Amino acid sequence: MTPANERAAAAGAAAARLFQTLLVALLVVGAVSAPSPAFAAMGGMGGSGSSEDVSSDASVAQSADDDPNAEQLGLMPKLFRLTGESRASQGEGSLSVEGVGAVFPNLLSVNTTPASISTGIECHMDEVCGFDPCTCGKPDAWGHCACGGFRETTPAVTISTSDADVAQVVQAFGQTWIMPVGPGTATVQITADLVHYRSASYAFDVEVAPFGAVDALLIAAALLLAVGILVGLFFLVRLIVRLVRRKLAERRAWKARGDELKEEFPLTWRAKLQSEKYAKSQRGRRRRAGHRRPFAHDFLFSLRQAVPVLVAALALFAVLVPVSTSVVGDISVFNVNYTHEQLKFQFYAQDLAPVVNAACVLFGAVLAVVLFRFLLVKRATTAFLSVGLSRVKLFFSRYLAGAACIVAGIAVPFAVSLLLNHLALGLYDGEVHEFFYVTCGYVTVALAAFALVGIAVICAGTLFETCTFGVALLASVSVVLWGVGVLADYLLVGNASGAALYGQAVQVEPSFLSQLSYLNPLLFFSDAGGSHQFFMALHPVYYPVFGSWSLIIGWFAAYLALSALGLAAFCRRRGEQAEMAGKAPVFSLLSVAVLGLAAFAAAVALLGSVDVGVALVVGAALFVLVSLVLLFGPLRGRTARRTTLACVGGELAAMAAVVAVVAGGAFGYAGFIPAAEDVESVEVSYNGSPSYLTQGFSGVASGSSYYYTSYRSYGQESSVDIVRSLHGQLIDSARTARATNYEDFQSSVVPYDVVLRYRLKDGGEVVRYYNQATVGELSALLALDNDEHTHELENAVVTGDTSGLSDEEREALSKSPSYNAYRAGYVYLGDGALNRIMQVECTDEERSELVRALAHDLANTNANERYLPSKPARAALMFTLSPELDVASFGYSFSNAVTYVTDDWTETMAWLEGKGLIDALGGQLDSKVIEQLTFQLDDPYASINKVTQPVSRYFMAYRSETAGQYWITQDYGALKVVDEQSKIAEIVPNLRMGCYMTGGYLVQAKLRGIEAYVYFYLPAELAPSYL
Repeated sequence: MTPANERAAAAGAAAARLFQTLLVALLVVGAVSAPSPAFAAMGGMGGSGSSEDVSSDASVAQSADDDPNAEQLGLMPKLFRLTGESRASQGEGSLSVEGVGAVFPNLLSVNTTPASISTGIECHMDEVCGFDPCTCGKPDAWGHCACGGFRETTPAVTISTSDADVAQVVQAFGQTWIMPVGPGTATVQITADLVHYRSASYAFDVEVAPFGAVDALLIAAALLLAVGILVGLFFLVRLIVRLVRRKLAERRAWKARGDELKEEFPLTWRAKLQSEKYAKSQRGRRRRAGHRRPFAHDFLFSLRQAVPVLVAALALFAVLVPVSTSVVGDISVFNVNYTHEQLKFQFYAQDLAPVVNAACVLFGAVLAVVLFRFLLVKRATTAFLSVGLSRVKLFFSRYLAGAACIVAGIAVPFAVSLLLNHLALGLYDGEVHEFFYVTCGYVTVALAAFALVGIAVICAGTLFETCTFGVALLASVSVVLWGVGVLADYLLVGNASGAALYGQAVQVEPSFLSQLSYLNPLLFFSDAGGSHQFFMALHPVYYPVFGSWSLIIGWFAAYLALSALGLAAFCRRRGEQAEMAGKAPVFSLLSVAVLGLAAFAAAVALLGSVDVGVALVVGAALFVLVSLVLLFGPLRGRTARRTTLACVGGELAAMAAVVAVVAGGAFGYAGFIPAAEDVESVEVSYNGSPSYLTQGFSGVASGSSYYYTSYRSYGQESSVDIVRSLHGQLIDSARTARATNYEDFQSSVVPYDVVLRYRLKDGGEVVRYYNQATVGELSALLALDNDEHTHELENAVVTGDTSGLSDEEREALSKSPSYNAYRAGYVYLGDGALNRIMQVECTDEERSELVRALAHDLANTNANERYLPSKPARAALMFTLSPELDVASFGYSFSNAVTYVTDDWTETMAWLEGKGLIDALGGQLDSKVIEQLTFQLDDPYASINKVTQPVSRYFMAYRSETAGQYWITQDYGALKVVDEQSKIAEIVPNLRMGCYMTGGYLVQAKLRGIEAYVYFYLPAELAPSYL
């Protein structure tokens, strides 16, 4: 390097040092004037490796580094450089190197998780009473004294550098800065301590580059920026001074002119003065004609009218969309504990999908009323229709203003939400597409509502008519589909649409509203918008599946068609229709039909479960009442009263025809049974033993009774024939009153969920649902357990051998509680009276032998012997995942699987006898262990609180410490009690621990010498005559 170059470099370095000194002085001023944040850090100001910790007083307690159960404090540093943000990485290994310039400071942001915790303020009375926490107050979440209240404790963060000659840590303006000092590399060490949490630390290297051309350019740019700001401030102050002087001069001039006019025109001088002011104003000086085109003028006028609605919509959508997804801490995209690095984007809180859809509909509807409301006021109608603007242009100026407001009111909040998602989670693949898809979808929802309500305003004469017509047009599809669905629920035998199983929110088949939502202006984008506005990357789906644009394009085309209809109605509208009702009889009849049908459907929905006939009569009365009140009230026109009554009668007759069609089977729907040769397989709701479920389930259990819903699929021809035969019986008994048949208990009708799902060879599907069945029909369904493939599935449930199953069946099997109980449950064994209960200890090999023996016996036992055993149980074998809950009662719960072993279960009995377990239980059941038997007739309707919800008919024995714990309690009449030992000995062999309740007695057995009761089932054919 030449001497000249050396001198130039030295001069540049000196200038840089001077500039850096000015920056340091500025930072020092900031450090003195700016308040410190909740936790701050300073270090490296003096010697190498020195540091200073500045934190809140609440952070004085020690961290819990010695506690292995303490939670780890999260530490997330970010270094903001002129070249962009750098997020320091986590983990072991080589330190990350952050290159910085030689002059400018770099912002260091340190965030912790949690940012603060609430800890108690000690009263120090534990030193007196010896208790920690002391007994004079309430402890905090960590069990320490909080007698003095609570305080927010923030982490103590320490930041230091290893070489103060390379970089220093400076705090200024409430922030922490890494200030370069000289070229070289220094290590920045960050440590965070918080009471009750394990400390966190992180280190990275800062490499300060020598002064170079880039730094010189940055200094020059900074100086130019400073000079520009100063010059701009100078000219701004000068402009303000000139404006103030000009205004003062104008005020003095107008005051003098006012004095002149006051002397010349003492009565009208104020008006003349105002006229002269207006003439000299910018607005008054413009040309009166041709300055603005009428269309543009009306468009801007419409926009001004819509501004309040737009502002309200922006505020509403701001809360629903960006605020809900980023501000609410528990569901914020900035909350790592919520996203778990799996939520890739979320435009609004997932539970708000119906609210956002409704807000779009409301936005479009209100906007249409505001922009076309001049048609409802005579003076405004005369004024607007008299201006030099054709009706077509007047219509399109309003539509264009409404469309612009809708796009802005919806797109802006969603764009802000997209930006927040980008800041929190980054930009994921497909996120931009889903943003445009969701935004365009909701814009189309609002446009469709705008078009429909716009037609309502154009055809109405009063504001009440507008609201009535608008509600009718928007809700007509929903009300019709909902009304038909309500009628089908109570009148159509076998209807599965919208039917929900007991204890479940999932429907057997989607309701008519869901199936035909694509035709509904209120709901066509509700499900699609809610499912595409967020994406969770879970195995095996790692990228979002794009939504179909055909739905949006179709409804946008419908919007254009509705706009054309609105234009035709607008051009044909007469001006004198304003403020006059009854000028649109077609819309009036449509409105009363929709509102009357809504009242009718509501009455049927509320009263149908009590009495369908009464519900239909009340609904028809409400329909007529609503129609007459509206047609002879706010919607009354000049139509003759006889004509109006005839129209109401015609609507009522049409509704009665629909009711008759639905009640008559809907043109063969109720009685349709697919032909056997057309059926590939049939899926049936399973009602047998819950100990061998082959897939997931849902249900309820209360100890003495239980109910579950699970399915099994059958493809064997004999099984399909059984289902088809029972299908016909279910149709016949669907309308039978629920009652006990004392002459033939098998004919008793009980509430039960029966689902039949036929899968046809042509790819079609036939689904039927019945909410009741006879006991005989339910017991006949048990014959399906003899199906060969069912034996394979049950073998897999018990043994875990899934080699012969398909992937779908394996996946379904993994959700079975029975499968999990046999795999990992504890094994318990009880005797035939549940008097002696013991845990079975066995090796893995012995357990495998046991489950194989169970599976073989299960396959060799036909359905009739399984559910109506001819021999009493010798033992009850339970596999349970929750022994602390299940063993006491030994009854069925969703965490266990129970098998009642009789002498016919030869392989299982051999295994138990080989282990000496039968002898340990006392061998054959001794009737002397039972002190007393109490009998209650199995009658679902014998109680005042008769059965109204489905209960499983497969009885499983259980034990209780209190008497009277029958699955249904008889609340009147005396129960038969037997305490004679001879009679007890005669009855005990006929008691069944596991039995399908096809008629008989619920038996309560009092165990001798202890306060314990065991419940059995006694079939009617085995009951003694004196019962």
